[in-house]
Formats: sequence, structure tokens, C-alpha cells
Amino acid sequence: MTESRPGRIPVGDPIALRFDPETKHRLDEMAEGIGPRRFGALIRVACRRLVTQPKAVGTRLAEARRLSAARRAIPLVMLTIKLEPDTARKFTALAARYDTTVSALMRIALHRFLETPGRYKHPMLREAERTGLSEKVEVMVNPSSRQQIWRLAGRHGDKLSTALLRVALRRLLDEPGDLAGDLEEIAPLRDLRPEIFSARVNVHFDAPLRDRLDALAARLGSDRAELMRLAAQRVLEAPGMIEQAVNSEIFRSEKNRAPLMARHARRQARRRTQSD
Repeated sequence: MTESRPGRIPVGDPIALRFDPETKHRLDEMAEGIGPRRFGALIRVACRRLVTQPKAVGTRLAEARRLSAARRAIPLVMLTIKLEPDTARKFTALAARYDTTVSALMRIALHRFLETPGRYKHPMLREAERTGLSEKVEVMVNPSSRQQIWRLAGRHGDKLSTALLRVALRRLLDEPGDLAGDLEEIAPLRDLRPEIFSARVNVHFDAPLRDRLDALAARLGSDRAELMRLAAQRVLEAPGMIEQAVNSEIFRSEKNRAPLMARHARRQARRRTQSD
């Protein structure tokens, strides 16, 4: 509490938060509707509600991440692989056995290969000399996988990328491994556009509140900024008695609370009258 602002309890150091412009605009509107200079208090109220009512935060966080990934997913690209008939039959039969597509299997094959390319030069050069490649199989893969295959193949000559694709595929056919698990974990993965939150704000948090936020973030494998975006969405969806909560956040000291709250009520009444 200070002499210039009796009844207010100073808060701690600022922390940087980022929101998308629409969410920031909605928060600004909500804060402005409560009173002047209420944005920081609104954010702290949202944070307090989150850390004191953490039920289902993990579920909401997972859903928010899933929706974000769906919005930012980069479309798959098509590749055509030339195979000999016997290999093509094995490929399609393996897909049928696991009730999936050849594209899903190829994404797994590329993921495994790019994780551990090993000694691929000579197998790739032998594949480049292979004949009898009368079957064409079209597969959909992530653009980043295609680029990495082209880069690795390009180290050893031109027009070797298709041969390297066959190397990756033959490794999968020879050693399928835990395909069931990879079909759940690896095949659905997509390249993602960067997540951009262009609206930056600095909000002062007192140490106990900041520590509780950090503890919750650590428990959920998250961070302050991500949790605060979730907290903002929750308060926008269900504001409840947000005006009272924000004003209580500002005037947390008991000293002069009643006259300060009364003054705020008079100011709000004047603002509403003027807006009419």
C-alpha cells in the first residue's frame, strides 16, 4: 500500500505474456468495461482462478494443443515410388494387415530412417541401379521428410531421392517392429506452421501467485504463457462475478476498501450515463 494509492497492495515483478490479437482485444474490452487500468488485475484474477481451481486443466490444455496443431498443420505432399511388383505386393499387404494405408506406412518408414539413417550410401546406389521397377505407388508424406530425403540423397549425386525412398521402405518391410504403436504415435504427425502470438503484454504478478503458476506449469509440462492463455479463455468463457473479483484484486488491503469501492461504483455509474 502507498500514500499515493491508499488501499492498494503493490504487486511484484512483471512477466511477459503473449496472446493472439483477438483474445487480447476481448480481454481489453472486458477490462475496459470494469474500469480504467484494470487489465493487469483481470489477468491476475484469471490466474488465481486457474491455480485455485486446477480441475480439468490438463484436459483443457491437451485439447487446446490438439486444436492448435490441427489449425497449423501443413498439407501432406505426394510422392511416387517405383517398385518391382513383388515389393509393391508386400507393401500393400502389410498395409492391409494393419488396416492402414501405404501412405501411413511410408511416413513411419521415413521417420525411422531419418531418425537413424546409418550407412545408406551404398544401398541407395544399388537401388539406383535396380531394374524391373514396373509398379508405381503413390504415397502422401510430410514436406519436411521429403526435403530431408532430397538433402541426404543429394550429397551423393543427382536423381537419387527415389532410390533413397526405396531404401527407407525396404528397411520397414524387412523389420516392421512395433508398427501398431507407430501407427498411433508417428503416422498422424504433421508438419506445423509456427504458432504466433503477436500481442505481448507485461503483467505484474506477486511472488506467491507466480510460484503457484510455475508449479502448476511444471506439473503439466507447460509454461506460464501457455497456462495464462488457457486462463484467459476460461475467464472469457465464464466471467462470473468478474467485476467484483477484479476490484477486490486491486483493493486487497482492508484499509480504505469501502470508500475506494464506493468511489469506483460512482465512477462506473458516471461512465455508463455518459455512454448512454
